[in-house]
Amino acid sequence: MTEPAPDLTCKELVEVITEYFDGAMATDDRARFERHLDGCTGCQAVVAQFRTTIEVTGRLTEDQVTEGQRVAMREVFRRWRESARAGPD
Repeated sequence: MTEPAPDLTCKELVEVITEYFDGAMATDDRARFERHLDGCTGCQAVVAQFRTTIEVTGRLTEDQVTEGQRVAMREVFRRWRESARAGPD
């Protein structure tokens, strides 16, 4: 009998969050992701922010986003990702 895979850490969750939203995660990995999410308010907030971002940006057309806004969004995402990678886990 095999042991279940260990729960994800916050850092691992951030690294695979796009797979989660794309529906590209294996069933076991999705269960680990959701198990971690059930007990981690910080990651719940990250997932909620991701959902809001997807919803809002999904309404935008390419013409509505200036180059300055694109640069700013990439910078915010880069800083967020770096801080998440350096997190406590």
